[in-house]
Amino acid sequence: MIKTKSILIAFGILVGLFIIAFFGTDIIMKIIVGHGNEVQVPLLLGEDYEVARKTCKDMKLYIEQSELIHDENIEKGKIISQKPNPGIMTKKYRTVSVVISNGPEMVRIPYLDNLSIVEAKLKLENAGLSLGEKVFRYSEEVNKGNVIYSQPMADELIPKKSSVKIIISLGKYITSSGDDNKWKNLLGE
Repeated sequence: MIKTKSILIAFGILVGLFIIAFFGTDIIMKIIVGHGNEVQVPLLLGEDYEVARKTCKDMKLYIEQSELIHDENIEKGKIISQKPNPGIMTKKYRTVSVVISNGPEMVRIPYLDNLSIVEAKLKLENAGLSLGEKVFRYSEEVNKGNVIYSQPMADELIPKKSSVKIIISLGKYITSSGDDNKWKNLLGE
């Protein structure tokens, strides 16, 4: 009977030590690992990078730009994507990687002066642009059917895939000398 009592006491002590060790280890690990030092990752999408940097700093998180890409729809300097995703719990002092918009890709308008409409269209397409509105005007210097100039002007930077308006020559302006046949010939009538 004393042996049984001793075994039960020893068993009770072992169970008690196990429970204390199990929960004690959990508490000690939380202190060591810093389980209470978690924060929720903020939503940074669409934010300006400098604003996002301040937000992360206030939450004791770091931020790094992982990539800079052109985006036609998102303004330059705004965040396009982030990792980890917003709403996830993470440890303080972790890094949030973001992809930032460099705005639309800009291209230089080629010189179209004195080119035919077809040549101007090809040159614009090769530059990543398209032919826009065509306006016809008289010109003393540029032959009929050729481009006088473009709007916006040549060498300006505009977003890729934009259209460019061209001003096309009707040729020299002919003053009326009483001969209506000149006008009919000019207009192709």
